[in-house]
Amino acid sequence: MKNIAMVAMHTKNIPYISDGRETIITIENEKVWYTANTMIVTFPKLLVFNDYLLNNLNKKFMKKSPKQDVLKTNYFAKQVVSYLSKNRYDEVMFENDILKNKILPKLEKKNSSVRGFIFNRKTDAALER
Repeated sequence: MKNIAMVAMHTKNIPYISDGRETIITIENEKVWYTANTMIVTFPKLLVFNDYLLNNLNKKFMKKSPKQDVLKTNYFAKQVVSYLSKNRYDEVMFENDILKNKILPKLEKKNSSVRGFIFNRKTDAALER
């Protein structure tokens, strides 16, 4: 039996797995209705405010830049690495390439047996990258 961790900042992108061995790691305002194994990352108020300012500066000076939430993404990745390094998981599934590229190299340094996947939104399965 494999222990699976699913890492996503937006839970609508998570495929439904009902075997009960998965842990979903997400942010505080995302709800996960089908599993009790959820690790919630909460953001400090100062980080949220600074991210808001950074997004507004990007919006003002770069007219067509999308909202990026750089500080939130970095903080979330750091918290996920900390949690996953303390707990053993066989597979880690990521929402997108950004999270995978920030988290997986740090995990592989600590635990070489971790395999990383990215969700495939079209088939609700995971693709190995």
